[in-house]
Amino acid sequence: MNFLRQFHDIVSDQSLSFDNKTQKLLTFGLNVFNLDLAIISKVEDQCYTVLYAVTPNNDLAIGTQFDLQGTYCTHTLKAGSALAFHNVSQSEIADHPCFANFQLESYIGAPIKIGNEVFGTVNFSSADSSPVFTDQAYDYIELFAQWLGAEFARNQTKDRLIKNSNSLVKLESVANIGTWEVDIAHNKIYWSKQTKLIHEVDENYQPMMETAINFYKEGSSRENITKAVELAVSKGEKWNLDLEIVTAKNNNIWVSTFGEAEFEGDTCVRLFGTFQDVTESMTLREELKSKKAEAERLLFDRSMLFAKISHELRTPLNGITGMLTTLIDEHDEQKRAEKIKVALRSSDILLNIINEVLDFSKINHGELKLEPNNVLLKTVFTDLVSLYTPLFTEKRVALEVKNEINDDCWAFFDNTRLSQITSNLLSNALKFTEKGSVKLDTFLTNIDDALSLTITVTDSGRGMTPEFLKSLFSPFTQEVDAKNTKGGTGLGLAIVKELVQYMGGKIEVTSEVNKGTTFSVYIPITRGEEQALENKPLANIDLNTSELSVLVVDDNDINRLVLNASLNKLNIHPDFAVDGQDAVLKCKQKPYDLIFMDCIMPILDGFEATKQLREQKICPADKTYIVALTANTSSQDKLACKQAGMDMFISKPFKMYSLELAIASAIKTVKPKLH
Repeated sequence: MNFLRQFHDIVSDQSLSFDNKTQKLLTFGLNVFNLDLAIISKVEDQCYTVLYAVTPNNDLAIGTQFDLQGTYCTHTLKAGSALAFHNVSQSEIADHPCFANFQLESYIGAPIKIGNEVFGTVNFSSADSSPVFTDQAYDYIELFAQWLGAEFARNQTKDRLIKNSNSLVKLESVANIGTWEVDIAHNKIYWSKQTKLIHEVDENYQPMMETAINFYKEGSSRENITKAVELAVSKGEKWNLDLEIVTAKNNNIWVSTFGEAEFEGDTCVRLFGTFQDVTESMTLREELKSKKAEAERLLFDRSMLFAKISHELRTPLNGITGMLTTLIDEHDEQKRAEKIKVALRSSDILLNIINEVLDFSKINHGELKLEPNNVLLKTVFTDLVSLYTPLFTEKRVALEVKNEINDDCWAFFDNTRLSQITSNLLSNALKFTEKGSVKLDTFLTNIDDALSLTITVTDSGRGMTPEFLKSLFSPFTQEVDAKNTKGGTGLGLAIVKELVQYMGGKIEVTSEVNKGTTFSVYIPITRGEEQALENKPLANIDLNTSELSVLVVDDNDINRLVLNASLNKLNIHPDFAVDGQDAVLKCKQKPYDLIFMDCIMPILDGFEATKQLREQKICPADKTYIVALTANTSSQDKLACKQAGMDMFISKPFKMYSLELAIASAIKTVKPKLH
């Protein structure tokens, strides 16, 4: 009885606030259980937050948070009722993180519930072992938890009521909700001031029973309100409708109207309700519908992308793995060479697919950036023709080229993206042309001293129907018909259109089934500045690599193996470092002429390693040539490499030509006598 008397005295004291009562209860509980630490917590999403606490030194701050799994209370909540431990170090939870961190030997706690939902816990603990907790102790902690649950529930209800009350006050003053009433017995209508404002009538306006319906827009709105009034009068049904009205000033707006009927006996004598302008919310709703439809379309596109890519990746992967697998036991040199060529062609296809997916993703997220530079315009198409001529020859389709651009025309633009546009159009033409020819015409027009580049690609292939042309530039569209698919991601032409538009140009297409297709691209070109050209590319120099010391820095062992094999073909046997820190250490021990540096590595990345090598004069720029070799290929990545002190940028997967160019550049920079 002594316990109940003291408990009652605390919780029934009207002079104490809830916080004061809670603090007194926790202090009382410490005396009852003879423990040192008391906590009331709130538990949300595995997060344990201290709401109230009593500790010997008051060193546990309110608001402190712990992972629920790191507290004894996780067992209490799993049990769903009071739970206690009196000698944790000797119990089944001796390895619990709470004991490891705080050495709490004794604990008793119970879940605080609001209705059927767990709010948190009330618990008491101590670093000293306690006697076995009695049944009374379990009853006491449960009583604490029940009272706290009831009080928290009452406070929540109080908060909600206050919030609702405030909301009603605000609604009356700022939500512009009007009221209305129809006195059927006396055939009169009453509108509040706000209702008249919504209808845009004078404040002295008196609505009439015969004409009030005319404010509702003809059609579904007028029909719906008429039906709602009839059902209310005849059956007492309430209504809550969003309807369109035409105001006295001839403005179309949306209103939310609520109404109900009042009866005397079986006779309806009054209709009343509210009226609110919801034009803004209806507009927002329509926007949300549009955005939802757009989101669903994007989700569908992404699903299509994943499905398409997962299918398309398998073909080149099969070519790579299949050929490499059969190479293991292949001793015929000619067959080995043929299988290696197939594997390399498959890897090129795989890389093209990956690049298309990355470009499509950048375009979708608005991250596409052009990287213009001064380029001799005609050479862009000359180089492409030299690359595509063998492909056309192999398929026995003629490639007819008419390049009317002047040899000395310099332009400032992104030549990589221009090559990508032309390359995709040529690839598409070759793909769907079984016989005949493909024509590539390029020329410049000068209009008001502004240059415009025209590219036309005409094929004699199967052509397209008008219906198919409508979806030609949509993602994942590449078949002319369902029975004649040529494979591919279906992103090529979608990317071409986006790139052309991004460059400020336009693309047109004409086609006729079984007669061919013509793509025409028009792109504005900025005049460029003439650049000095070397007569002989660096990669064509007769390289003497015997005296070149090379270090390869990469945390991936496969990347190191690939680079080692590639350099061995050039008579270079490099040293290796597994991260930036290892690279700095090796450079301190031995000077290197050339370093191939990966950028993303653990411990110390390539950017920071290069900065240290340059700033500490371990590898000065005139002694060591540093080449970034990384899978990150954005303009920001290239800029970061340059700012770190790197001399050249090569993207993975690399070509032998890139390695040769890097080596030639290194020799020219740090050891010119070798060539």
